Amino acid sequence: MMKVKWKLTLASLKMFTRQREAMIWTMLLPLFMVCLFGFVNFEGLGKIRLGVTDQGSPHAPQLVKWLKKVQTVDLTEGSEANELKQLKAGERHLVLVIPSAFDPLKVNELEVLVNNTKPQEAQLGLLVLRKVLDDMIFVERPLVGRIRMKSRSVTSQRRNYIDFLLPGVISLAIMQSGIFGVAFGFVSLRKRGVLRRLSVAPIKPQDFIVAQIAMRLIVLVTQMTVLLGVGILFFDLHFMGNLVDLFVFGLLGGCVFLAIGFSLAGIAKTEDQVAPLANAVSLPMMLLSGVFFSRSNLPELVQVVSGFFPLTYLADAMRSIALEGSTLLDIGPQLVGLSCWCLISVWVAVRVFRWD
Repeated sequence: MMKVKWKLTLASLKMFTRQREAMIWTMLLPLFMVCLFGFVNFEGLGKIRLGVTDQGSPHAPQLVKWLKKVQTVDLTEGSEANELKQLKAGERHLVLVIPSAFDPLKVNELEVLVNNTKPQEAQLGLLVLRKVLDDMIFVERPLVGRIRMKSRSVTSQRRNYIDFLLPGVISLAIMQSGIFGVAFGFVSLRKRGVLRRLSVAPIKPQDFIVAQIAMRLIVLVTQMTVLLGVGILFFDLHFMGNLVDLFVFGLLGGCVFLAIGFSLAGIAKTEDQVAPLANAVSLPMMLLSGVFFSRSNLPELVQVVSGFFPLTYLADAMRSIALEGSTLLDIGPQLVGLSCWCLISVWVAVRVFRWD
């Protein structure tokens, strides 16, 4: 019996590798997403884009020199007309106008033009300018009562956007493979009469189902291995956890979404019906489960609702294992939540799946 299941699994793998669309959606698309976002910097607010225009002050070069020392400032010098044009176009957060009479020890006011569509960056830019101007004055006229700050470097765990993104993309790939791969694949097989013929073939229909599940779990493990390898080798992924725990939870998530895929395949009669059903199930999870950004940015009610999504349980657990080194015991809530989804989705799949 096991020999039959193994042969059916190998046959299913061959069928899968011959489907170009399935290979693109299952393997290449998640890899493309990781590579695309891996080269884009999404960390923090980025640099403050400051334009400076000098109307002829002899002290302006000194101020510009001080500003260039600030690593968070991207400084550009130009004419007032050009810098104002760039500000209106959204290319500058602030524009500092240095008048010809500027003297840090005498002048009481400097004009700063602010981009009102970027209030956070503008506010930070104003604080930086205030700090730089104060430092220039304190160099010439030290204040006796000025409080000094002593900084001390502390070694911390270095994380970047790819560390946050990759576990989410792996979770998304597991969902897409389970829902779209199974739903579209089995509706197509039913439409062509393959499932009906299998139901009367010498092999047991259950063996074919088991082989399909085994094949897709093998593909799932391959997906995870490739994505993790690319992240570690090319994007300096800081993986802190246990690979076994990661793969175990990934397989549990795979079972959940495979069962959801079988449920959709049982409900839909044609490929035209399965497409909107699959998108209706997957899109809310893809957008609200914290795959590409933290769920803390969402409204509180949406956070509560999306916290019960199976993809949320999967992505949070994968991220906790990868970034914090959590074990399966540490992610008990996610483990319980995803296990409940597994029981529910398998029960629904058994009830609604049909061969013809």
